[in-house]
Amino acid sequence: MASKFFHGSSILLGDNTVPGVSLPRELAENAQIILQACKDYGLDFYPTVIQKLTYDEISEIAAYGGFPVRYPHWSFGMEYEELQRGYEYGMHKIYEMVINTNPCYQWLLSSNTLLDDLTVVAHATGHNDFFKNNIHFSATDTNMLNNMANHGTRIRKYMARWGKEKVTEFLDYLLRIDTLIDGAKAWHQKTIKNPIITDARIYRQPRRLKVDRERLYMDPYINTKDFKKRENTRIQEKDLADELSFFTEPTKDILGFLRDNAPLKPWQQDILSMIYEESLYFFPQRQTKVLNEGWASLTDYVIMAEQGYVGLGQKSHDCGIVEYAAHKMGVLGGKYSMNPYKLGYFLLLDIRDRWNKGRFGQEWEECRDYRKKENWDTGANLGKEKVFEVRKYYDDLTLIHEFFTEDFCREQEYFEWKKYNNGETRIESRDYEKIKKNLMRRHLNGGLPDIKLVEPNYRGKGYFLLQHNADGRELYDPYVRDVLTGLRFVWGNDVFLATAAEDGTEIIYECFSNDSSKVRRVTRKQHMENMW
Repeated sequence: MASKFFHGSSILLGDNTVPGVSLPRELAENAQIILQACKDYGLDFYPTVIQKLTYDEISEIAAYGGFPVRYPHWSFGMEYEELQRGYEYGMHKIYEMVINTNPCYQWLLSSNTLLDDLTVVAHATGHNDFFKNNIHFSATDTNMLNNMANHGTRIRKYMARWGKEKVTEFLDYLLRIDTLIDGAKAWHQKTIKNPIITDARIYRQPRRLKVDRERLYMDPYINTKDFKKRENTRIQEKDLADELSFFTEPTKDILGFLRDNAPLKPWQQDILSMIYEESLYFFPQRQTKVLNEGWASLTDYVIMAEQGYVGLGQKSHDCGIVEYAAHKMGVLGGKYSMNPYKLGYFLLLDIRDRWNKGRFGQEWEECRDYRKKENWDTGANLGKEKVFEVRKYYDDLTLIHEFFTEDFCREQEYFEWKKYNNGETRIESRDYEKIKKNLMRRHLNGGLPDIKLVEPNYRGKGYFLLQHNADGRELYDPYVRDVLTGLRFVWGNDVFLATAAEDGTEIIYECFSNDSSKVRRVTRKQHMENMW
């Protein structure tokens, strides 16, 4: 499938060695102008490859997480069908795709107007600059395009060797748990160990009670089946205790722990290692979604609107500004929704305005004169410098923590809402502290639940014990069941998760089989009774 994507139109800034058919002349000329304008503005980005794709082709790439080639799995087909239906029913439209690689590929929708194309070139170049300069992407592998293709090839070989159904089943369970990683590990991705395919276990023989040679006929009665069974159990528990003796503290890197310690076959360990590598690659995108989209949206606004490049190739009397404004409002829409584009964009605009006017520092914070603060302008003109600093050092959590102010909250009309059982939705609160707390909670850990492995040898029997750091929000039950069965399948033993209900009651999920419907949700008291 990949070959057709790389025979399309392409352009590489500063290099003409990329094969492919030339872009339409008008787009090629104006895209070069936009890219140069981005450079002149101060953006530092990877060489850029631009290609035009049909909606079917761009949907295939989107379904694959932004990559032309991945390993075969039915979930990608489901994602593709969802994207296609959404487009057919007018629910959404993909104007472009961009991925964190060097060179950076920008895929544009073939049905875009020239103004759409130039806008998304500026927007995607903002993403490109963010990928290259934000510290949370500093350790990511910019050769991931080739690595993804390599992963696909290796997994297809395993399917040919071990059977498609068997490998697909293993992938099904792995993809249930692929978010159970420690985002900090992404900083050390270059040091990920290669899969361990050697067997370094110590083999122990079960004890046998001694029987005199002349009385060997008594052996079945002395070394009974029950005795042998107890011995085998003792040895297994001893082996497990030895293997897990190094475990000293709870870890969020559950998938990494499984990669190194789960009783897997070499091909399974290799596949798990691939999924782990891909999960670490995608994690920085989770933790910077708001800032990344905000930065890209600010970039296209600066280039197209403020610097006037919206008029490139336009012949109408409005020079394209009306079409651009309509495009922009479509992206930033959703007054009553949590739109990451909107939050990131307006936060960066607010930061730029505040630092241009000197609305920061001790004097500003301590001023209690409303009229003075309303007209505050020291002419500091530090806005551009500040937003470039934010783009480099911040993620979503730190962005909201530092710059989501009470003034910003009030001006943007943020509020908390609640949906009642009768279907009615009402505004619950406009309290700034509550709104900010919930926003930060939503972006903590990349928006994923904070779950740690606290004991891999629970009860001395090799059970997994997990602990969810409850923050007032109850875990979504169907997801919990899928995750626990995925863990049990890979670990090969029972799994338990401690969490809390909305009212604070401690809850234990017990997983004794690979069937999600059989996962039990009990109180701690019931769990203790079950285990004893």
